[in-house]
Amino acid sequence: MRASEFIVKKLIEDYGVSDAFGIPGGVILKLLYAMNERQTELEAHLMTNEQTAGFAACGYAQASGQLGVAYATRGPGITNMMTSIAEAYQESLPVLFITAHGNRTSEEVRFSVNQELVIVDCVKNITKYAVEINRIEDLAVEFIKACETALEGRKGPVLIDILASLFDKTIQNEYMRTMKLPSNMECSEIVEKIEYCINEVSRPVLLIGDGIRYCVSRDKLDEFINKLGIPVLSSRGAQDLICNSKYYYGYIGSHGVRYSNFILSKSDLILVIGNRLAFPFDSVSFLPIISNAKIIRIDIDEKEFNREISGADNYNLDAKCVIEGIVKSKCSIFSKHEWLKVCDEIKNSLETYDRPFPVVRLESYLKKQSTEKIYISDVGNNEFFLSRAFESVHPKGNLLCSKSYGTLGVALGRAIGAYYATRKEVICIVGDQGFQYNTQDLHYISMWNLPIKVIIMNNNCSGMIADHERKLFGNKYIHTDIKSGYTVPDLKKIAEAYNIPYTKDENIACDNKYKSIIYEIEYENVKLEPDLPKGNNCQDMYPLLEREKYRILDEL
Repeated sequence: MRASEFIVKKLIEDYGVSDAFGIPGGVILKLLYAMNERQTELEAHLMTNEQTAGFAACGYAQASGQLGVAYATRGPGITNMMTSIAEAYQESLPVLFITAHGNRTSEEVRFSVNQELVIVDCVKNITKYAVEINRIEDLAVEFIKACETALEGRKGPVLIDILASLFDKTIQNEYMRTMKLPSNMECSEIVEKIEYCINEVSRPVLLIGDGIRYCVSRDKLDEFINKLGIPVLSSRGAQDLICNSKYYYGYIGSHGVRYSNFILSKSDLILVIGNRLAFPFDSVSFLPIISNAKIIRIDIDEKEFNREISGADNYNLDAKCVIEGIVKSKCSIFSKHEWLKVCDEIKNSLETYDRPFPVVRLESYLKKQSTEKIYISDVGNNEFFLSRAFESVHPKGNLLCSKSYGTLGVALGRAIGAYYATRKEVICIVGDQGFQYNTQDLHYISMWNLPIKVIIMNNNCSGMIADHERKLFGNKYIHTDIKSGYTVPDLKKIAEAYNIPYTKDENIACDNKYKSIIYEIEYENVKLEPDLPKGNNCQDMYPLLEREKYRILDEL
């Protein structure tokens, strides 16, 4: 079996990969043709550029929890993918990036062959594993090691750079099985401790993050939450996981839901699973929380515990072990009925707050979505408006975003990959600036008639940066509004150029007859709210509540 055939065979049969994304180049053609020989099982998609190919592989991995695959030629091809690689790294997405190289000399010169670059050295800090393969004897072992590394523990990207001449060489150990990963440590004692600690306090909360997205099924997660019977909060990136649970009270953060931050501030025990606790521990806003509450952290990535919380109990475990352990446990967890009543009172008092025009407009659209869909947000104020609307409506489906790396312009490519991973309709929400980063992706959506609807939140400015400029420099803007150089093209003409239907504001819900469509929601002078001012307690968000109402809720 040729090496190129071996790679394709393993991707299909061992890792369930059905789609890969990239652009052909001389050194990668043998692999591409091997994929083409089995295209009914693994289809290679020609994207508009390598960065989009990487974003699509990220979307595929994020939507499915499976291995994503992107390929690019050497030199400028693979360097164009570096932003996508960094995106996968910070978002903990299992993506295999494949490139190849020609024969390299050992001469000590700046470079010996055009377009050649030692890419492994460039990406070693943004991958879990990166390797250059120059011997056929090493290819099978290194390929399997890379794939397994991407999927084990905290997931993440890997890169293999293969000597192009190896693709035609024969692999002898073609039936070599994939490596078995070590099993989790026994966690029954930890489960017992968690149950004991919850029973010993009066106001516990479960704080989840995106790290639990694929560790157990949704049914198992619901069973776990119902067994605990305590309020659940989340990071914004995990708000879609259990949003319909009666125990869910929203997402926290400096732009989180106001009532969620209030509830967090009142807790006396925080059980943290799959959440990095990314807020600064020494800040005035969050220090009281971690000082007054018992913290139990469950994380598969031991390095996260280097962000030390004084007095916290840290357990380096797969969340699946703890979740299934508590579900199976015969121990009874005492009812927290009074605490849940407090949480309900806070939520009921504040759930109509912080819903500016863009949020209300998105809520109206989400309410009309009756079937399960994939929602993709770009980076900017639009993602926070979507999250707030999602919290109000709780539509069926998943909400996926660039929660850590914050790559502007990632949404369209991610939407393409998410569609191929799930074959579900995708709703892609993007700001006017992020949209301009990768408008060429509309050509792919139009050409293949993909069911991807694009909502452009157009405020005719770079809204998030303008907010920062306003705080620091008053009303003096640079590169963020029309007067300082920022402009938006005619979005309707862009839609027409790609042969995609277009509508604006008032017709946003009339979409059933179109597979793909572009909506434009135009608005002006809407600040990102709520916002946590520096120095305020985490629940005291701007715009400030009436002081008497704040006092009453704070004293509950």
